[in-house]
Amino acid sequence: MKGWAEGLELIELVRAAHRAGWLERLRDDMSAAELASVTGVSAEQVSNVLAVLVSAGVVQDGEKSFRLSPAFDALVAGASGVDVSTVLGGVELARAQVAQAVRPTGQQRRPDGEQALRLARDWGVRATPGARQLYGMLYETLGDYRDRLEQGGPLLDVGSGVGGALLTTLTLFDGLRAVGVETVPEVAAELGRRARDAGVADRVDVRTADARVLRDESIFTVSYWAQVFFPAEARADTLAAIFRALRPDGLLLVQELFPPESGPEEPSTRTRLDRLFYRQQHIAWGMSAEDLAAEGHAAGFRDTRIVASPLGRLVVMRKPAG
Repeated sequence: MKGWAEGLELIELVRAAHRAGWLERLRDDMSAAELASVTGVSAEQVSNVLAVLVSAGVVQDGEKSFRLSPAFDALVAGASGVDVSTVLGGVELARAQVAQAVRPTGQQRRPDGEQALRLARDWGVRATPGARQLYGMLYETLGDYRDRLEQGGPLLDVGSGVGGALLTTLTLFDGLRAVGVETVPEVAAELGRRARDAGVADRVDVRTADARVLRDESIFTVSYWAQVFFPAEARADTLAAIFRALRPDGLLLVQELFPPESGPEEPSTRTRLDRLFYRQQHIAWGMSAEDLAAEGHAAGFRDTRIVASPLGRLVVMRKPAG
């Protein structure tokens, strides 16, 4: 247990250094004496803290000065749309949820709106140049789907979260119009704010709703379903609503995020903890691309194909034309 505590102690040290402004200061070269001078902490204590952060890969030691490692510099800057506060919030949520694992079923609490927002932020990138490059490569592997986006859609995005995929896609295709569906009000509000920040709010209709109650019929040429966030009891009705909302010959795209465990090796503790955490969030853990294809076929979709992409294996399926 004392060995396990090392990770917890490192997280708390990074959290404290972030709150005290050390990480932001260390985005530039700074000696231990300079950091001590501006923080009011003794030089010896600063040196001890920096030694730990260097050992953990948070900070680089340049002999005469210190600076954040490139990975942590990007995290503090939020270059990908996920910053250090977001990651720390996700860690705190995981800690709280794992602690509930031994409670009787009736006493376990689902994440509230604020906790759901933490989880969504931890998953959701912003429409940065890096994200656009990644999604641009993704759509190169999906010719017919990309063509429909270029023609303006419209796109139905189900389970939008804070809009990492949706807003990045809208910035890639200037004529695209979309509807984003998110059931948690706090998350939907964040999606709306991010849409305004990305300059695409006039092209996306953000709906705070359970996707199962959508009444759109034959409206959309393409749809993306963030299927992993939908529990077993909601999946069939959600697929039925998407099927109804697509035009004949419309395309649905889903992504394999947590493939089934395979191979002779025992799953790692990290994998087992992830499975415990995500299943507590009612997240669909362990569904393969083949499972998703079969699920879509049962809902009426046809011409299913599995595509390898920069974001893992994707499944594209078609609503029959007649």
